[in-house]
Amino acid sequence: MLTRRAQGGAACIPTTPATTTSVRVDGSVLLKIVRHVSEAHPGPANGQLMGVEDENDSTILRVTHTFALPANMSIGDNDGARSRATNKYVNDMVSLLREVNVEPNTIGWYTGGPMGRFVSPQLVEGLLSAQSTNREAVVIVYDAPASHLAGFGLRAYRLSPQYLAARKEGRLTSENLTKNNLSYKNVLVELPVTVENSHLATMFLHSASAGLPENDYEDLALPGDTYLERSVEGLFDTVEDFYYDQGNYSFYQRQVAREQAKISQWQQKRKAENATRAQNGQEPLSTEEWKSLFKLPEEPSRADALLISSQLDRYCEHIEGFGPTVTSKLFAAQKTLLDNA
Repeated sequence: MLTRRAQGGAACIPTTPATTTSVRVDGSVLLKIVRHVSEAHPGPANGQLMGVEDENDSTILRVTHTFALPANMSIGDNDGARSRATNKYVNDMVSLLREVNVEPNTIGWYTGGPMGRFVSPQLVEGLLSAQSTNREAVVIVYDAPASHLAGFGLRAYRLSPQYLAARKEGRLTSENLTKNNLSYKNVLVELPVTVENSHLATMFLHSASAGLPENDYEDLALPGDTYLERSVEGLFDTVEDFYYDQGNYSFYQRQVAREQAKISQWQQKRKAENATRAQNGQEPLSTEEWKSLFKLPEEPSRADALLISSQLDRYCEHIEGFGPTVTSKLFAAQKTLLDNA
């Protein structure tokens, strides 16, 4: 469930666009990420990423080193004491890396995103801060359950130019979103991820014996419904968040409608008064006085609605991708049972 927190302001906005368009992860880094997230699941797992732009291709961002953060620390946390503790821990680790001749160029962080549940205000604010320091910064999301059941779930994201442009202008109002062509589908930009191994590791993989094929009926086994079930539960929870936010926005719209009705009534009354004064040869009264008598409510930030809708889209993608595999096997099993009944 998303944490509701207003977002806005134009502080810490990257001034130049990123030049890298893909991410290349070292094999040792990948193993560390997989191990940390898998061991911490279903709890949170976060870690710092270090790397550089590829010397031969400036469009590739290479992730060369990483280290895990303690369980009680996360990137983008607003808690003052916890944020200071995280910064101190990161600085200490950076100093240790320098002692072993590793250049700790921070390029983002990794996090666990089980069932695609990773879109949050904390992640967006963390990315905003990271990209303001390093325009090439990314967040790598590893979905441990998806890797076990539905393919390797490693993805890299960066805030989109549309989102950065909207945040630069201030509050995320409806007008701001429309002006910058920002929707829930383009809050984040996904970058393709490739994994590279050292030459020795590659030689070992090629020389390793594949072994004799064995009878494997795993593909015929009925899959556990935990992953799909939790994805659907997460979808329902996020829908509740969506309706809650929509209720707040509907309340704002009703307030605006009431105030506009009062303003319209006042303007008609003033128009009638001025018509009477004109007949009596008197000066007309100001028709702009309503601006000091009435105040339209300020539109609430649409940041929460944007992120909630984006998270809904992630859940739908996961269910759409994993659902057909489950349902096809269930229908096949049902058909077999009915035929044998």
